[in-house]
Amino acid sequence: MNLAQVKKIYKDNIKVVSNYSHMTILQVVNSFFYILIYPFVINTVGVENYGLYVFATSIAAYFMVFINFGFDMHAAKLISLNPDDKNLHSSMLSMVVAAKLFLEFFAVFVFFALLLSIPFLKSNWSLFILCFINTFSCIFLPTWYFHGLQKMKVLTIIQLSFKLLSLPVIYFFVGDVGDVDIYTFIVVFTNILSSLVAFGVAIHISQLRLKWPLFMEVKALLYEVQPFFWSSATNILKQKSVEIIIGSLFGMKEVAIYDLANKIFSVPSLLASNINAALFPVMVKKAQKNIVNKIIKIELLIGVLCMISVAVVGYWVVRLVSVQNMQEAYYLAILLSVNIMTFLIVGSHIYFIYVPHMRYDFVLRNQVVSVVSFYIFCIVYLSLSWTMYSVVLALVSSALLEILYSYSLVRKVKSY
Repeated sequence: MNLAQVKKIYKDNIKVVSNYSHMTILQVVNSFFYILIYPFVINTVGVENYGLYVFATSIAAYFMVFINFGFDMHAAKLISLNPDDKNLHSSMLSMVVAAKLFLEFFAVFVFFALLLSIPFLKSNWSLFILCFINTFSCIFLPTWYFHGLQKMKVLTIIQLSFKLLSLPVIYFFVGDVGDVDIYTFIVVFTNILSSLVAFGVAIHISQLRLKWPLFMEVKALLYEVQPFFWSSATNILKQKSVEIIIGSLFGMKEVAIYDLANKIFSVPSLLASNINAALFPVMVKKAQKNIVNKIIKIELLIGVLCMISVAVVGYWVVRLVSVQNMQEAYYLAILLSVNIMTFLIVGSHIYFIYVPHMRYDFVLRNQVVSVVSFYIFCIVYLSLSWTMYSVVLALVSSALLEILYSYSLVRKVKSY
């Protein structure tokens, strides 16, 4: 190995560490931000209203995954493989935004059709509309572009700045049980504004010239990324179905309890799952079996440490941030922590094996098995015990099955 190769490896490693750090900081700070204001918000608007807010955001999440349509991984891959091709960057940015605008138009039509036909949504129309408006932040947020260029530091600074600016606004304007709509408006407005600023910065730092793409180009892109869409759609369908099922069967207080457990679980899970995402721009160029196997072994140890951290720290987090009787959130968080292993192992298979070998169909098949098994487990467990623990246990069981199925798919990948 000559000096030039050593320098390149060192440079790549520095980029990976930097990209991972900023991706993780962005998402962890986002989680900590909502944990920080959690006691104030839930004590001010009430457990039931906060649970309703979580329920409404879960509905909006279905539309958000539809609008994102799996562009992120595909576009990040192209940018990372062609970091200096400005024409490609401009073309991708133009096509992704145009495609998302088209999908947003369709989503608006479907949402209002549901709003007018479902009494529960109609009776809480203002909250559901506000949460749906958050879908507009998906259109202009170029996370995939910063990710592909390994410049997540820029996006981190933008989103963190807007989060911090919104903090005093929340404390000043949210002061009553009926202010859940005001809280939602502040959160949504902050997200949309930060995405617009990030989009403007992406154009400025890269000196891109955008042009409206041809319809056939957009159609071809949608066709190309649809395996990623179905994969992300089935995953979100499973994850958000937990909140929808708990809210429909057990009430909004239980949704708030689950949401707190999910917040506790989200911090270590983000620390773990972002490892694969940060390595992706480098590994997509040189994914080798021995390297991938070493990464998975290291990630197994990281997963165990993350699960231990949830068990140790989770109890005190619940004691400190919950002002209601929400101790159940601790036990749910421990149960959810098992999913960290799935994020790491299946994530490494997707990022380092399926995508580099163009087996996008395996990404979809894996997620379909996961979501179908979740609903089957859910029916079985609820028939045995009618509690929200059964729903969460079904989620964990489907995640463990996802690992086993993913390993069976890996054996079918040629040249691996």
